[in-house]
Amino acid sequence: MKSIWKIILTGALLTLLTPAPGVPDEKPAVALDEQFQYRWQLKNFLGVVAGLFLPNQGEGSLTFKTTNGHLRSELMITSSASRQGEYFRYGSEIDKATLQPIRAWSAYSWRGESKSKIEDIGKQGVLDVAAGIFAIRRNPPEKSRRMEIWSDGKIYPVVVIPRGTELRKLSDRSVYARHFSIRGVEVPGTRRWKGKMDLWLARDGAATPVEIVISRNLADVRMELKSQP
Repeated sequence: MKSIWKIILTGALLTLLTPAPGVPDEKPAVALDEQFQYRWQLKNFLGVVAGLFLPNQGEGSLTFKTTNGHLRSELMITSSASRQGEYFRYGSEIDKATLQPIRAWSAYSWRGESKSKIEDIGKQGVLDVAAGIFAIRRNPPEKSRRMEIWSDGKIYPVVVIPRGTELRKLSDRSVYARHFSIRGVEVPGTRRWKGKMDLWLARDGAATPVEIVISRNLADVRMELKSQP
């Protein structure tokens, strides 16, 4: 079952800090350094079944740090039901101004097994999931936009689809947020991403990610923004 757990969380997912009230639809002003905290939970039937054998909830963090013009984005996922020291980590380094990729990595330590992969990326426009979220936050698309994502050494073409503004009910509040869907597309000669991701960005100046849902193999991982302490 650990392979299901790895697939569900791969690409993953992501982020957070309580959204401050702002002017709707103002141009996002993404900060130089950010750290978001979130909680996640498995959803839907298969997610509930998988939770009988695997951790079905936990916490994590998504960080964005800028050094010498490079953006380092990293997602760390942990579970309260995991053994001490177990984690999943995904990240990348890109040129913040041009979004030109430099390198990407993924690593995990789970049930006594550890694996890591780091790879230089020379192809223009390829981002991992965390850096992809940064790109959408910085320049939210008004119409469908193509992107390419890196995941565990593979590159997938995807399309980002704006879905309009929705009221999202979180555990302690409701937030109006812009909804974006990320879906794999068929491109001859390339692999198709079989997962799905939905992202809700608060209508504040920072385009704060308040909710992220990753779907894979009929299981959904719902990431919910935590409130500030």
